Amino acid sequence: MPTLLIEPFGGMAGDMFLAALLDLGDERFTLADLRALAEALVGGECSLDLTEVRRGGLGARHLDVRTRESDAAPHRTLADLERLLAAAPLGDEARARALAVLRRIALAEGAVHRIDPERVHFHEVGAVDTLVDVCGAALALERLGVGRLLATPPLTGEGTLTCAHGVLPVPAPATEELLRGLPAVRGGGAGERLTPTAAALLREWVDEFVPPGEFRSAAIGYGAGTREPDEGPPNLLRVVLGTEAAESERRTAWLLECNLDDATGEEIGWCVEGLRDGGALEVWTSPAQMKKDRPGVIVSALCRAADREALERVVFERTPTLGVRWAHRERTECEREVVTVDVDGHRLRVKVRRRPGRLGGVAVEERDLKAEDDDLRRAALATGESRRDLARRAVAGALALVRSRSS
Repeated sequence: MPTLLIEPFGGMAGDMFLAALLDLGDERFTLADLRALAEALVGGECSLDLTEVRRGGLGARHLDVRTRESDAAPHRTLADLERLLAAAPLGDEARARALAVLRRIALAEGAVHRIDPERVHFHEVGAVDTLVDVCGAALALERLGVGRLLATPPLTGEGTLTCAHGVLPVPAPATEELLRGLPAVRGGGAGERLTPTAAALLREWVDEFVPPGEFRSAAIGYGAGTREPDEGPPNLLRVVLGTEAAESERRTAWLLECNLDDATGEEIGWCVEGLRDGGALEVWTSPAQMKKDRPGVIVSALCRAADREALERVVFERTPTLGVRWAHRERTECEREVVTVDVDGHRLRVKVRRRPGRLGGVAVEERDLKAEDDDLRRAALATGESRRDLARRAVAGALALVRSRSS
């Protein structure tokens, strides 16, 4: 599966990211696809124009996203945006990606305004504009089959900006909140270079903020911002679609651990739930013998570097622990995807793994596929068939589909 490298050397905004993805020139994601998505989201309330521009002597694409809200954005809440998102023609993974970004923005805005995220009004981040930017990017990743995202540290800008709340520092407070624990380059001249929407996209979707090792680029796209600053690099974002060498299957992770001997079972369960929701790759507990021979529990979680601070916050907020331990780990990871097959009129998702050394179109085997249990439960209740028989048929259909794509 291809890797997308995001290079915000001149800054990044949601529309710049979309423009760069369109500039890749891939027929699987075009302006017509984006317009169809916008029509499904806001029903004729949005217009999209893609033009060729030059920034600092480089050719790029500029995307103008215009709605009736562009000049007077309404006060929509997260629940309002979620209802609009529910109608979007996106796959399950793309919808989940988009929703995660919107929730992340709401959490950041809630933190800086010190209100509940559910009460946050999306006037500062553009409401429908943001919805189109986020859902459009999620659709692009879905259509392009991107399996992994890498990024270099984004340029933030400096000085101040003027908004509905008055004059604020750059990075904007919500952007600063979203950058917690992430690498970023301060500077780039007066003004905002990195928007909250872009910061949320980077926070939620990027696997690692490191340049790739051995990397073969297949397509390159440049997205331009509207503003042309007088100082600093041109207001451009570059994306590169390509493939990494086999060594990329071995990736770095961080292991969080804490010992608990004075927490209730309910508190431990709440902590585990928070770690999973906070982006942990894996979470588990182990019994342990603590001081004074008291029985205790070790809570463990694996995560990417960008999620360390968020997971620490969960542990300290939800348990009485006095500290956590961190250790660097390497994981050899399988590429994975989810395919959907039809069995007796029921759409069943099947998870497919590609073991290291089996990339590049080599057909997977039956043992590499597993039907999603929730889908099997629903289909079994509706049809009266056994889950085992349904799983066997779903795996057979998914295996045929995967092999046909590889041939």
